Amino acid sequence: MAGEVHDSEAVFYPVFVDLRGRLCLVVGAGKIAARKARSLLEAGARVKVVSPEAVEAVERLAARGLVQWQRRAFEPGDIEGCLLVIGATGNPEVNRRVFEAAERAGILANIVDVPELCNFIVPSVMKRGDFQVAVSTGGASPVLAREARRRLERSFGPQYGKVVGLLAKLRASLKQRLPAEEKRRRFWEAMIDLDYFDNINPERVEQEIMERAERCLSQLED
Repeated sequence: MAGEVHDSEAVFYPVFVDLRGRLCLVVGAGKIAARKARSLLEAGARVKVVSPEAVEAVERLAARGLVQWQRRAFEPGDIEGCLLVIGATGNPEVNRRVFEAAERAGILANIVDVPELCNFIVPSVMKRGDFQVAVSTGGASPVLAREARRRLERSFGPQYGKVVGLLAKLRASLKQRLPAEEKRRRFWEAMIDLDYFDNINPERVEQEIMERAERCLSQLED
């Protein structure tokens, strides 16, 4: 894999990665790099930024101790200990060096807007709390992915974040109420109804979800 350039026919494996406490590198410190750094921080990553200069947004993050900013040019050793690296320098030569260093080390690398220099891509994500839907075109058309995400945002309202949290609580306690695995499966098949969730009163999400859960449980408990 090292040294190879990935072609546009690559088939990417969709996956959500737990970045909590993991070191991630952003090379570059412009507006795009700042946005990438913030998204990594939101996922719980430890973020290192390497760039001789930085926009104000990155400077603020560094001043608050949220990112480690190395004020110099990229060096291959910067990737040591990182789970992934994002290159956003706008300099083709530097970007290629970042990608090749990551490939040699077996580290995930994404060079922004250069699909052939990526061994992973970042999808467009619709988020409602822990409810997330990722859309990707394999790097072929980021605008199409963005527009698809916007359609999803219109389809799934803000109540879905609360719904997911409540379903997680139900799952944690369900074994006590329904010890039989087959009954738990039937419970979830009855409980999950997107049309119902779509029409929940945002002010009564918890009450309506718990009432629905009790109705479903009453049909299955001995």
